[in-house]
Amino acid sequence: MIFVILLAIRIVGGKPLGIRSFVEIQIWKASALVRSLQYSKEIQSLSQGNYTNVIFLHHSVGDNLIRQTDYRDRLTQAGLSFWDHDYNYYGLNDPNGQNLGFHFNIPNDDTDPPGLAKLFSQPVYPLPINAVSGLMQYEVIILKSCFTGNVLPDDQSVEKTRTYYEVMHRFFEKHPEKLFILLTTPPLNSAEADEAMGARAREIAEWLQSPEYLRGLPNVYVFDLYSALAENDPSSPNYNRLREDYKEGTDNHPTMNANQDIAPVLAEFIVDSINDFRAKQTGVTSIP
Repeated sequence: MIFVILLAIRIVGGKPLGIRSFVEIQIWKASALVRSLQYSKEIQSLSQGNYTNVIFLHHSVGDNLIRQTDYRDRLTQAGLSFWDHDYNYYGLNDPNGQNLGFHFNIPNDDTDPPGLAKLFSQPVYPLPINAVSGLMQYEVIILKSCFTGNVLPDDQSVEKTRTYYEVMHRFFEKHPEKLFILLTTPPLNSAEADEAMGARAREIAEWLQSPEYLRGLPNVYVFDLYSALAENDPSSPNYNRLREDYKEGTDNHPTMNANQDIAPVLAEFIVDSINDFRAKQTGVTSIP
């Protein structure tokens, strides 16, 4: 009956319904799910309780950070199995940087605060049949919003962003066995954000590091990527936005030299966070 109705709409309207595209997308998602289930045993076998099985959920800024620096090598040399997940289109990369040809179907392919809230509202299953269950196969989960998460036009948008992170807070609190590392959202270019928007972005970054947000979360560590990339001098015309030496034109993506400055600091933070959390959990003070 549904097919007949759709066909009638197609004939009367004279326009394609995009059914082929819809079917192709569903096949692509189903194929990714099958591959994800096939790899599940291998992924979970690396989660032995020593917090060395790590995944980084990111988009283009994270991809540049990995590709333009020795970030992956630093984490590998520290004894970590470092996986990363890009846009759904690109999907999951293994610890060797090899793309595995499937994804975890991140809801709406959105890693901004609204998308992360939706992701961490999903139920957790033993097998990776949804996105959050895919991530929860790992022991350490690193999360980074896109710079678009700092498009904060008014105070109401700040409060809305806080509610998204509170959704995540409730999830983190329910899973003390996992280590979560949050990266504050990268700053926008001053060509894209005015002073007030930049100030709102800093407000969110500082709040995420505060006792108010981190209450009851010994399993959450926050790396201030925002401040590492932003201009922190109040007298600068770029204050609270991307540093002059870290930007090119109007592009919001940090430059290669910015990534090369950030990579060793972030890698060290991740290793130190894991060691600190492992000590809390097991009494062992360093990665083997």
